[in-house]
Amino acid sequence: MTRTLPRVIAALLGIASIPAAAQTDTVLRAMRDELARSMNDLRLGELEPPYFVGYAVREVTDVRADASLGAMASSSETKSRALHVEVRVGDRNLDNTNFYSRPSPGSFSTTRVVLPLEDDYLELRRAIWLATDSAYKVALDQISRKRAVLQNETVVEATPDFSVEDPFTHQGGPTLSAPDPSRVRALALELSAVFGDHADIHASSVNARALGIRVRYVNSEGSSFVRNDPAASVTVRATTRAPDGSEISDSFIAYGRTWERLPDRRELLERSAALAARLGDLREAQILDRYAGPILFEGQAAAELVRQVLLPRLLVQRAPHAERRMRQALERLANPYQDKLGSRVLPRFLAITDDPTLSENEQGPLWGGYAVDDEGVPARETTVVRRGMLRTLLSTRNPIEGISQSSGHMRAGGSAPSNLVVSSSDGLTVDEMSEEFRALVEERELEYGIIVRRLRASSGSAFARGPSGPSRGDRSLRAVVAVKAFPDGREELVRQAVLTGLSEGSFRDIVAASEAVTNHTIAFRPSGSFDPLSFMNPARRYGALASLVVPSLLFEDVSARRPPGNIPLPPVVPKP
Repeated sequence: MTRTLPRVIAALLGIASIPAAAQTDTVLRAMRDELARSMNDLRLGELEPPYFVGYAVREVTDVRADASLGAMASSSETKSRALHVEVRVGDRNLDNTNFYSRPSPGSFSTTRVVLPLEDDYLELRRAIWLATDSAYKVALDQISRKRAVLQNETVVEATPDFSVEDPFTHQGGPTLSAPDPSRVRALALELSAVFGDHADIHASSVNARALGIRVRYVNSEGSSFVRNDPAASVTVRATTRAPDGSEISDSFIAYGRTWERLPDRRELLERSAALAARLGDLREAQILDRYAGPILFEGQAAAELVRQVLLPRLLVQRAPHAERRMRQALERLANPYQDKLGSRVLPRFLAITDDPTLSENEQGPLWGGYAVDDEGVPARETTVVRRGMLRTLLSTRNPIEGISQSSGHMRAGGSAPSNLVVSSSDGLTVDEMSEEFRALVEERELEYGIIVRRLRASSGSAFARGPSGPSRGDRSLRAVVAVKAFPDGREELVRQAVLTGLSEGSFRDIVAASEAVTNHTIAFRPSGSFDPLSFMNPARRYGALASLVVPSLLFEDVSARRPPGNIPLPPVVPKP
């Protein structure tokens, strides 16, 4: 009784602290009541009870439409409600998490359960009860395996498994209404029709989507929140072929927190027309053969470069304990930046902060903000890099050596950015950047330099269901729009340029950054999780909006070449 009393008191105090409006919510009431019962009664025989239980219920309304060349391909309007259960057995220093083993049959059903859409209190309680029971039994199995592995080892790094955080409550606003599906379909049809007038474009698609996501969360420490996570996107893709048969694709994604906050219809039509025109120009451009020298990344290209190469290193990724046969493979996936805290990772004139409290800057809205993360930790600004020195990483309640507390960045099933701002204390004007670039080209006695203005995005669609980002074994990046920049000011468009050799270490040698910045919004999903059960977390399915604010970046020495392999023959018969 003495062991369970503190947990029951914590759960009851959490219930008492929830605002009266939230206590009328049937789903929340079922979650809180089952949480209190679990902390009081959940124990299998003489085995240990849980020391922590957390429930998250995600309610999603998804309105989407897909169109091609002015014809509707598909449309849907769905609503779902899913429960994610977290049960921890042991204590904060050593529990059932941070351990990898092959899951037993049926284990995956323990963390994600589909709940009824009706607010039926007893049925909700029943579903939560069964999910908690199953998750508790899996937790007991996991901690037993983990302790067995550790008994045969000398533990040299005693990092706790779970951080201590103050309880926090947050009550979001009312549920947001979904847009009229006919408006979503109409926009997809109109944008897709733009490409029907371009004979050289042989494939195109438009996906318009509006998500209404409402998250309810409670845990046994007394934290709770209700949070709206709406998101809307329009994804436009098109593909053409050059005369030699090379396939050339480009796309853009426009984001907004709600359907009404998307760019207006006229802007989206203009961007679609510009995409079609850009592909027409790229058809006639020459393929870059081979280049090594200065490369200037401007606008979207600079932001996408940060996203694909640097951003994954700014997130905490703890290597778990594992059975010996799995250990070596897991160690190769560890983030090397976790050993670089206090080291220089960027030039001294660059800094990086992540601030979920921002909503806009001079360039426009920032969509990565939130009040509280998925573990109930309040949002706050985090200085990741100061004067080029790595100060910390974006972390969750899963500590690593040197970072014992969460920075409030648990989103979509793992550590994730919000509004990531790269800033320069010595930013250059457009003319100064061009002058610095030309000076480097002349110093190398090159005929021309390369400016990259668009990089292929790491994921081709918004809120994708598959893994996003380049594979860990593929460190090459492909420029969608790049030019040869000659000393006399001429520019010559090139296509199919593959950039090689760029890594997080390359960022230390950035020569200059602009004072002007670009806002680049992405749908971010953490990848490479060590916990096989994390892939069943419903938060991963849609990811989380994040905005990157990045200046243009000048690198002194980057290699570029044509894509490897042969070029496929063009179609025998032209497009009808």
